[in-house]
Amino acid sequence: MAHSASSMPLRSMLAACCLPVIGAACFFATPVILGAAVVDLALSEVQVGILGSSLLSGSAISAVVTAFLVRRLQWHLLDYVALLAEAIGFFAAAHVDTFAAILVPFWLASLGGGALYSLALTVLSDHPQSVRLFGLSISVQVFFQVLVLLSMPWFMVPGGLADCLYGLLGLCLIGGLLVHLLPKQSSIPADQETMSVAEVLNQPKALLALLGCLVFFVNIGAVWAYIERIGSLSGFTPVDLSQALAAAVAVSILGSLATVWQGKRYGEVWPLGCASAGMLVAVVMMQIPLTLGQFFLAFAIYNFFWNYSLAYQYAVVARIDSSGRYVAATPAFHSIGGAVGPLIAAAFVTSGQLIAVNVVAGIALLFSFWLFVLGLRTHSEA
Repeated sequence: MAHSASSMPLRSMLAACCLPVIGAACFFATPVILGAAVVDLALSEVQVGILGSSLLSGSAISAVVTAFLVRRLQWHLLDYVALLAEAIGFFAAAHVDTFAAILVPFWLASLGGGALYSLALTVLSDHPQSVRLFGLSISVQVFFQVLVLLSMPWFMVPGGLADCLYGLLGLCLIGGLLVHLLPKQSSIPADQETMSVAEVLNQPKALLALLGCLVFFVNIGAVWAYIERIGSLSGFTPVDLSQALAAAVAVSILGSLATVWQGKRYGEVWPLGCASAGMLVAVVMMQIPLTLGQFFLAFAIYNFFWNYSLAYQYAVVARIDSSGRYVAATPAFHSIGGAVGPLIAAAFVTSGQLIAVNVVAGIALLFSFWLFVLGLRTHSEA
């Protein structure tokens, strides 16, 4: 029997808040995984981008599929299948030693993780206090991300990649215990919430906003996949780099708090414009020779405006489509952009030169802002 949202036990809510950490493990650990892979597999800059894309492309596919089918599936079964795929991917990746052989296991781990993440968010969205639960879940995710980044020096040694992957495999085992605490299935009928692909494509205004979300994450994916290489090529030690990245991510929670304080006081366009400008400044800063303190400042600014902008991206989609059904598809478009970003950057980087990463990120920031503005303008003229 399905649980109603209002009667969801506390342990179920806490489990749903923690499971996104496990589902997004590939994404959160991307700098650590790629840094360790450079040491163990001697990857080139181009291979770093391709591997970064494989870490995120599986989750993009499963997030899209889950967004359309989540109300039609038995949650426990799908959660366990997703966890099994993620665990098998991490285990297999820990036992290969070539670039070509590791791509498929990483993609499989990402595929399972994306489904798990989307399902956990759906459980949270069903609760009357979903905003507070999302806030708690984001806090848990930021805390985990900081811990992962602080662990970077332990894995930037020969054999460190396998150790890192075994740690992520352990998270999947913990996830198996947490899934048991979730409701077995949705309490909302499938025909009430689930969208068809045709519905998305038949709403050009909403599609413009969703494409803005996708292109914004092209910028995120490119920078996140190469941030460890940018720091390493700047001459920072693994310890210094991990501490700077972890501190910058910790600061980023202030971006989310800023949106809570500001609300809709200035609408959506001005906040999104400020976020794009701030991130553009940070992207430019990352390309010039930096001290460790300047590198931290650049990445802190970048992460602050990343978190700051997300609420307003959701707000744009929600204003164009007041039913809220398109907002549920936004994470899927974020995932697609995050997977495409490293691949585009990899097509242009050269050995020891990563300026293409910054160029791709900058163009994506400007283009995404234009798409958001165009979507809102089309909506206001309708």
